[in-house]
Amino acid sequence: MKALILTAGFVIGLVVGLYPSPEKPRPVWWQIVVFSFFSALIALALLPPLGGQFGDAVLMSRITGNKVVPVHAELLHETVVHDEASRMWSIQMRDFSADRIRATVIFPFEPPKEARTVVVRMERGESDVVFRAQDVLSTDPWLTLPFIPDLHERARNIYFHVPLSWVAVLAYLIAMVYSVQYLRRNDLAYDVKAVAAAGIGTLFTALATATGAIWAKFNWGSFWNWDPRETSIFILLLIYGAYFALRSALDSEERRARLSAVYAIFAFVSVPFLVFIMPRLMEGLHPGSGSEGNAGPVISAQSDVLNPLKQIILSLAFCSFTMLFFWMLSIAVRTGLLRHRAWGEGADGQAEGVLTTQK
Repeated sequence: MKALILTAGFVIGLVVGLYPSPEKPRPVWWQIVVFSFFSALIALALLPPLGGQFGDAVLMSRITGNKVVPVHAELLHETVVHDEASRMWSIQMRDFSADRIRATVIFPFEPPKEARTVVVRMERGESDVVFRAQDVLSTDPWLTLPFIPDLHERARNIYFHVPLSWVAVLAYLIAMVYSVQYLRRNDLAYDVKAVAAAGIGTLFTALATATGAIWAKFNWGSFWNWDPRETSIFILLLIYGAYFALRSALDSEERRARLSAVYAIFAFVSVPFLVFIMPRLMEGLHPGSGSEGNAGPVISAQSDVLNPLKQIILSLAFCSFTMLFFWMLSIAVRTGLLRHRAWGEGADGQAEGVLTTQK
């Protein structure tokens, strides 16, 4: 089911993104769909509070020493007790774990009277069934995102970092396909499409590097650690940076198109190895590295590695970023074709002027 959910978002984005062809502008309904998907993605990824369980607070207290955890639980109002001497309220709450653990929570303020459920920042008290509340983050939330120990709010980064990386691979694949098409048909329109796809792919790769560096700073202590994943994406940027350097160094249009097409084909051969294989063979800090013994939370075959709600949001992210890529590709291709035609007409006019002067 996990693979089906994640693949569905990517496939929907791919199918809708390919309509209509890159040479044509996107229809109004198509643009509305993209805006709607991205709005939903941002709302789901950034707005809902994190909601853990009592067991998370116990685990964080014992392992990391960080006792404060946002816990999403049901208030049992019939158990409220007010101690006037200490000015404290105690109330029993029941979380949403599989066992529906019940615990007593001590509030330094009166618990929300009308709320049925709350997300409360709390810490473990004297035992595993007694907790102290610090503040209320949300009352009766319509949706909560799962709390991940040691990641906290930083876990939201996955909804942007991972789709950027995957869509970058798609962009390089499309650049390779258009390059093959150019070598077969010798039509410069395919060269325009190839360089547009490669350029957007490199932009997405740079954004994936930036979001990954932010992740690294708050999880590993510095923006860059030369982790195998960071090293491989740096090499990928160098490879496609050389692609654009090669194009800028050649004056002949046909020679530039032919050589860059060959380069793009061979460059893509390195993409699967650098993105999917090398980081999983070597030991590193990134999830899914060789030292962890699994493929990472996204493509792992284990369904419980990634929370079902996060699977749905991540699937929506794949769909949204894939459609955004095709929208950007359409604009870049149409702009490139217009520039190419304008340059061709200007070149023809200059040739006619030279012939007239010579006569």
